[in-house]
Amino acid sequence: MTIHPDYWNRLYEEEERPGWDMDSATPLVKELLDLAHPLGLRSGGDLVVPGCGYGHDAAELDALGFTVTGLDFAPLAIQGAMHRYGDRVAWSHADWFTTRLGPWEAIFDHTCFVAMDPARRPDYVQACADHLRAGGLWMAVLFHDVKGRPGPPHAVPVPEMRRLAETCFEVLHLGEAVNSHPRRSGREYLLVARKLA
Repeated sequence: MTIHPDYWNRLYEEEERPGWDMDSATPLVKELLDLAHPLGLRSGGDLVVPGCGYGHDAAELDALGFTVTGLDFAPLAIQGAMHRYGDRVAWSHADWFTTRLGPWEAIFDHTCFVAMDPARRPDYVQACADHLRAGGLWMAVLFHDVKGRPGPPHAVPVPEMRRLAETCFEVLHLGEAVNSHPRRSGREYLLVARKLA
């Protein structure tokens, strides 16, 4: 079950590069940041990458000047991130739902929300709000198409994503991704949302 670290650890043990790992940051880092900066994202601010895996996105965000925490509840993911990137990022082996860290100015969410069991989505949205400061931004890469495969990752229709986000956030941007990795082209969309007061 995806709610247990052992599920994810087993995937890291069985595959040198798990299927979601692209061996580099998503090309959508820049696209999301370009969307979020005019909406209030502060250059050099502090942000968290939940479900950071081997840390590629976290390291890229660090290189762009942010103060970054990479968080994952699979110990092997954090070990792999530390092996690849050292202590450039503050790595944390923690559960997004139960650990109280932060709060941060922003969340960069790439493949974490879509990896969750769909039944946990409302709790995930609430956890995002809990981890953010007042007015903080949730930036997310989401799938509207997983080619009919059973998850994870799980597709989430755009209207459902808007409804879920609006329980705790003001949706500032919700639209198709332009610069997806070729393996994901035409299947991803982007969210930028601000925590409600």
